[in-house]
Amino acid sequence: MTAPLRVLFALVGLLGALSALLGCDAPPGSERVPGIFASALAGTDDVELTYEVDGQPRGPAGFGEDLRALVLRRLGAGHVSADVTEEDRRVRIVVDETYAARVDELVTWSGTLLVLEPAPEVALVPHSAAATERDAAEGARGATSRLVARQEGGERWYEGSRADVLDAIEAWPIDRDHRVLAEPIPRPTPEREPSRWRTRVVKAQPVAELGDGALVGWGDGPSIRVRGAEGTPAQAAIELAKARGPSVVARGRVSLGSPRFVEPSALHLSFGAGAEAYARAQNERQLLTTPRLPALRRVGAVGLPPNRALAAACFVVPVLLSLAWLVFVRRFDRAHPEPMWLVGSTFLLGAIAVVPAGLAEAGFARASPWLDPSLVTFGGQLFAFPLSFAVFTVVVGLSEEGAKRVAAQLAVRRREFDEPVDGIVYGIVASLGFAAAENVRYFAIGRLTAPLVIARCFMSVPAHMFFGALWGYALGAKLVDPRTRTWAWLFAAAACHGLFDALLSTEGAGMLAVMLNVGLASAFVILVRRALRHGVVSREMLAVRPEERALVRVGRPALFWVSAVLLHLLALGIFVLGAYWQLSRHRPSTGFVAGSSVMLALLGVAALGVSQTVPLDVAIDAYGVTFAGAARAWRQIRGFTVVADHVELDCEGGPIRLGPAAPGAIEAIAGELRRRLGGDGAPRLITLESRRERAP
Repeated sequence: MTAPLRVLFALVGLLGALSALLGCDAPPGSERVPGIFASALAGTDDVELTYEVDGQPRGPAGFGEDLRALVLRRLGAGHVSADVTEEDRRVRIVVDETYAARVDELVTWSGTLLVLEPAPEVALVPHSAAATERDAAEGARGATSRLVARQEGGERWYEGSRADVLDAIEAWPIDRDHRVLAEPIPRPTPEREPSRWRTRVVKAQPVAELGDGALVGWGDGPSIRVRGAEGTPAQAAIELAKARGPSVVARGRVSLGSPRFVEPSALHLSFGAGAEAYARAQNERQLLTTPRLPALRRVGAVGLPPNRALAAACFVVPVLLSLAWLVFVRRFDRAHPEPMWLVGSTFLLGAIAVVPAGLAEAGFARASPWLDPSLVTFGGQLFAFPLSFAVFTVVVGLSEEGAKRVAAQLAVRRREFDEPVDGIVYGIVASLGFAAAENVRYFAIGRLTAPLVIARCFMSVPAHMFFGALWGYALGAKLVDPRTRTWAWLFAAAACHGLFDALLSTEGAGMLAVMLNVGLASAFVILVRRALRHGVVSREMLAVRPEERALVRVGRPALFWVSAVLLHLLALGIFVLGAYWQLSRHRPSTGFVAGSSVMLALLGVAALGVSQTVPLDVAIDAYGVTFAGAARAWRQIRGFTVVADHVELDCEGGPIRLGPAAPGAIEAIAGELRRRLGGDGAPRLITLESRRERAP
C-alpha cells in the first residue's frame, strides 16, 4: 500500500473515532438529539416515512413548486435534513429515527394558523394503569407515564419534555369537541430554552383560520406579527378572533400562546423574554413563511437497514475535500516541500483538536446563556451583531483557533520548520484537519446533501484555511523577526473567525460573509507573497536588514485575476447546480453529470492557474537571490541569462527561473544582478573556476 493511501486510511479511521464523540445539537426551539458527545452517523438508524395526499391532487407545478420541493423547504425551515422522493400521490421521507416525530409534526401541518378557544374546565384523564404498562412495554405510548400532573385553580394539565408531550397527546383520550395541544413553559431564567412542555386543552372547532393573505414578520421584541392583507380572508379571520375574546393560536399540534391585538387587522405572538425567546420566534417565523402543503396523512413507517454507503461517505468526503485544498496550498511550497509524515501528523492533530475545542465551547455555553453562540444572535437580529461578534470571537474563535494552534506545535518544534512559508503551510494543514473532522458532524446532520457539501467546501473550509494562515504566518515570521507577536496574530484570526460566524448567523448578512472570505483570500495571497521572500533561514540571511533588500514584483497579474474570478464564478455555478439538483423532482441526468464534471475540471484548472500565476517578489540583497522560497547565496550563483520574459539564474544545484515579468521588471532584476555579479556573471564564473583549479 502506498504512503498516500496509508495516510488516507489513517485519516478515515481517526474521523470514524471522532464521529462517536461529536454531537448533533439541534437549534433552539427544535427537538434536540443526544448531546455533543453522542450522535449517530447518517444512514445508521434510518426510518422511511410514507405520506399520502388526502384530497384532490395538485395541478402541474413549476420548478421548486412541486410537492417534493415544498416538503424539502418545510423540513429545511424546521432544521431537519432528509431524503425526499415523490411518487404520484405519495411522498417518502427517509430520515434518522430521532427526527421522525419532528418530521411528522412538520409535514402533517398544512401551513395555516388556527385560532382556538381555550377550554381549561376540561379535565384530562390519562390511559388506565394497565394500558399505560402495555403501551410502555410495546414502546408505543410509554411517554404518557413520564408526564407529571399539575393543577392550578380549576385547570389541570400534564408536564414533560417536548417529545413526550407531543407523543402522548397524539392518542390522548379526548372527546370530539376538544383537542389537546403541546405548549412550552417558559423558564424562570428566560434566556434558556424551555425544556418543559405542558398540555393545553382547546375546543376542536376553530374560531378562525389564518391562511390566504396572512403576512408574517417580526413584531416588537421577541414576537411575531401576523397581519391580514386588505380584503383577504386572513384580515376577516383576525377581526373575528379579536371580537371573540381570549384565544390560543396553534401551529398544528403546537400552541404558540395567546395572541395580543395591538393594532387593526394584526395579531402579535410573544415568546417571552431574553435571547432564547428571539431564537424561538425566529424558528417559528421561518416555518410560518414556508409555502402551504396539501393535506398529508402518514400511511406507513418502516425501519431501514444501515446505509453503509452514506455512512462511509460522511467519513471519506470531508477528508477528500480537505486533501483537495491541501494539494492547492502545497503548490505555494514547491522550493522545499514539507515531509509528508509531518504534514499528515499535523492534519491528524488538527482533526483531534475538535474535541478540546468542542469541550471549551460547551463549557462556555453552560456557564452562562450570554456565552452561548446559538442564543446571543437573538434570532439573527441586526441589533445583536456587536454582542454576537464578541461572543463568537471569544467562545468559538479563540477555542477553535487556539486548539488548531496547539495542533501545529509538533511541526513548529521540528527542525524541518525552517522557512517562513512553513508557518502558513502547517497552520493551514492543522485547520484542514480540523475542518475535515468538523465536516463529519455537519455532513452527518445534513445527510450529505449537495448544497451543504458545496457550501462547506467553498465557504467554511477555505475560511478555516485563511484563519490558520493568519497565525501560521506569524509563526513563520518569527524565524526572521523574533519580535513578532504571535499571540496578536492568533487573536486577529479568532476575531476574523468570530466575524465570519456572526455574519452567517445574522439575518441578511450572508453576502457580507462571502465578501469577508474574498478579503481573507486576498490577505492570504499577500501573506504568502511576503513569506516567500525568504528561503531556509540561516545566520547569513538574518544578518541582512530588511531595508537593504531590493524587491522586484514578477508574475502575470492579469492571468492571476482572471483565474481568481473564474474560481469564484465556477464555485458559485457549482453551488447553483447543486441546489437545482436538490430541488429538482427528477434524478440527475447524463447531461447534468457531464455538465457538473466539466465545471469541476474547470475549477481545478482555475485553482492551478491561481497557484501558478500569483505575483511574487524577487528579493536581491547582500546574502543572495530569493524567489518563491528558493534562496541562493552569491557564492552559489555562477551567472544569469535574460530570456524573453524571464531571467535564468545559473546556480549550483540547478537553475532558477525568475519571472515571468514585464520588460521593466526584467530590466530591474538584470540591473541588480549586473551590479552584484559584474556584467552577466561571466567574469565571476571564470574566477570561480580558476579557484577550483588552484585548489589542492
